[in-house]
Amino acid sequence: MTLLNSLLEKKLVLVTGKGGIGKSLTAASIAQYAASQGKKVCLVESNAQEQLAPLFGQERVGHKLQELSPNLFAINLNPQDNFRDFVVLHLGFAKLFEKVFTKPLVKSFINMLPGISELTLLGRLYYFSQLDDKHNFDMVVLDGFASGHFMSLLKTPDAVLDSGMVGPVIKETKMVKDFIFDERYVSVVLVTMPENLIVSEAIDFSERFKTEIPVPHSHVIVNRCLLLDESEEQALKSASSMELAVRYMKARLESESSSLQRLKQGLHNIYQGLQKEPQLLLLPDLGAVDEPLSGQFARSWFDQAEGVSF
Repeated sequence: MTLLNSLLEKKLVLVTGKGGIGKSLTAASIAQYAASQGKKVCLVESNAQEQLAPLFGQERVGHKLQELSPNLFAINLNPQDNFRDFVVLHLGFAKLFEKVFTKPLVKSFINMLPGISELTLLGRLYYFSQLDDKHNFDMVVLDGFASGHFMSLLKTPDAVLDSGMVGPVIKETKMVKDFIFDERYVSVVLVTMPENLIVSEAIDFSERFKTEIPVPHSHVIVNRCLLLDESEEQALKSASSMELAVRYMKARLESESSSLQRLKQGLHNIYQGLQKEPQLLLLPDLGAVDEPLSGQFARSWFDQAEGVSF
């Protein structure tokens, strides 16, 4: 799948988008596809209700790496255990954590610190991508938050650096920031759908992202597209039998075409003149998806995808 080749070269892929449009399925499929290409992949989420494990036939994985299939591992990071890992693995303060940070009063204070859960999540992504000599992952894929929360996540390092704090946390934050915003290692993927409201949100997110975040998103993936070749589209437009079904499909095709045109124009307006624009990738509507995913699911789905220019 040449459309994904640039993603396969990255150490960290961050997936975002509006909830309910297939973001988690897309993140899982990118991870599965990379694993099928021989990459050792870590699939990450931070969600009270696990979204990823059921796609691979497991009820939950929790805050511990588990192998879902050959070359593909997963973990669901929770804020409390994530903070412990950050202090112990990143800052090297195992004894201090046990003596100080386990105290109820200290734990309550830590939970009140703005951005601490976001910072520790980014720290764990950095760790899995660059420092985990035990597993040596080739790629880490984050099933990220919805777009607004995702923007806040990526702004966290600057908020911490501007907070006036000193010491090892600041040193660690600088390393995390340098890595997260390095295009050589990190890609951001925005998932959307060919519907007017969702396209409007994707265009708004892209404009804000370009202005406020110092790393471009590399791919915009449009899920649930009605992908027809030219002959199929012409046949549908000229069809007269099965009137209700044909009217529905015609209306959907016209609506999707209009939404995609708006998306392409919006992305063009945002990124024109830049050397690197995000790739626009259309994925077909699969309807209901059986769980667990078959071993060839990602390859089959992405093989049906279409890359378009804007």
